[in-house]
Amino acid sequence: MYSRSVTDGDTLRLADGRRLRLAGINTPEIGRDGKASEPWAQAARRELLALVDDEPLQLKVGADPRDHYGRTLGYLFDSHGRSVEAQLLQAGLGYAIVIPPNDALAECYLAAEADARQSRRGLWQSDPVQSVGRLQNGGFQLLRGRVVAVTQTRPALWIDLDGPLTLRLERRDQAHFTALPDSSWVGRELEVRGWVVDRGEQQNGFRRFMTSLRHPAQIHPVSTH
Repeated sequence: MYSRSVTDGDTLRLADGRRLRLAGINTPEIGRDGKASEPWAQAARRELLALVDDEPLQLKVGADPRDHYGRTLGYLFDSHGRSVEAQLLQAGLGYAIVIPPNDALAECYLAAEADARQSRRGLWQSDPVQSVGRLQNGGFQLLRGRVVAVTQTRPALWIDLDGPLTLRLERRDQAHFTALPDSSWVGRELEVRGWVVDRGEQQNGFRRFMTSLRHPAQIHPVSTH
């Protein structure tokens, strides 16, 4: 199959009409409705276009085949069998993100991102991670904060950070974690990635922002050395 058009760094339309959202990667957002594009968004789109333009492609649809926008979720490979997502990540033009059950190439994508980060390619040329205390907007974020509380409830486990953010780990996803966060995590500094939901003004002790944890790859202890 071939591509028909490229929307942004992680979304394209295939020649058969399907809209494809690449699984396992999130690239910076292109500005719409008068908003400016995020840094490296246009570069990611150009790189994806170069990778797929007039190139025979192979698609493996994910275990979860569609997102809530109706787009096909899948892994894309070029005519040599190389992962398009991994090439984008290795160029430093996106973030690896693991959302079960579409986790088949998680290790590959995380390794590609780690290589770009270590070499400071693309968006890793400057540190894209911001402090939780400076969080002001929703959307995909890389954040750093210190754990101040861990609370288990019937539907989910909650990890509060030292700012307006709480992390939610639902029971359905706890099986992916070899060790669940507990009170021993209090005081630990974490780097967190994922989509931040703005729940409105902070009320009754609840933090304004929330991120759902679906996979352990979303949280990493930050070394203090």
